[in-house]
Amino acid sequence: MSEDERFHRWSLKESDLVDLTPLKVRDIIIKCFFEAQKETFSRTKQELGMKTSEEELYTTVKTSVRMVFKDIKADFDKPTKDDLMKVVDALARKASSWGTPQDIIQFHGGQIMKVLQILK
Repeated sequence: MSEDERFHRWSLKESDLVDLTPLKVRDIIIKCFFEAQKETFSRTKQELGMKTSEEELYTTVKTSVRMVFKDIKADFDKPTKDDLMKVVDALARKASSWGTPQDIIQFHGGQIMKVLQILK
């Protein structure tokens, strides 16, 4: 499997930028991380003999993001802009440690930074 097949680029849609709230941005971050890392999570689950449906993978990714909030001592249900920026940084470090190519990390980080710049 080529690198292009393993790591998918997720891009913002205009609808993502409408009526931004910290909770909406948190959910955008989850979606972005899911799209960029679902192959990594899928392989790990398969190696452990676990199911790998899209829904289960999404739940795993969301739980991972929730744990990052806990690690930085932030509230998943009431994030601040600063919390969201810290979460993005932590997720980028995790992705790098898993072997995600830097261009994929930078691309997705750039997409999320566009959202964070708009968030008040």
